[in-house]
Amino acid sequence: MRQDNHKNSKRGITLIELLVALCILSLAGMLGIPMFKASVERWEVSGNVRTVTSALSTARYDAIKMNRSVKFCIENNRLLLKEKIGAVWVAFMSFEVDKDVSLSINALPVFTPIGSVAPLCSIYVWNEHYQYKITLSSAGRIKVIAIKPVVGAL
Repeated sequence: MRQDNHKNSKRGITLIELLVALCILSLAGMLGIPMFKASVERWEVSGNVRTVTSALSTARYDAIKMNRSVKFCIENNRLLLKEKIGAVWVAFMSFEVDKDVSLSINALPVFTPIGSVAPLCSIYVWNEHYQYKITLSSAGRIKVIAIKPVVGAL
């Protein structure tokens, strides 16, 4: 009679195989997390750039549609569209910007009923690693330029 030696053998993985697999997975995670974090930061800034350009387009559109001047302002990381009532500019629309993103503007543009804008301005949107510059032409056209990542950031 023949005895089957395979009956007593057990199937499965050894502890060493399990440790090797865990080491490989942890190395892949350590390499992937910084790249994922950088992508999230870039998406965060570019999403806020889209918010700013949307607010600028809305300001121009409202100025043309309603036949009135519309001023674009940044106050406390909020984008405000204002109309002039008497001698006072009053906000009629606002856009939220993430608190982790910073904004700066060198002038407060006013869109006219014919769609032009004065004064010309640049708006900077940035976080710790990425920066974008948004410029307005006198015709009200919007141009977005990605500025190189901050030196030493990545």
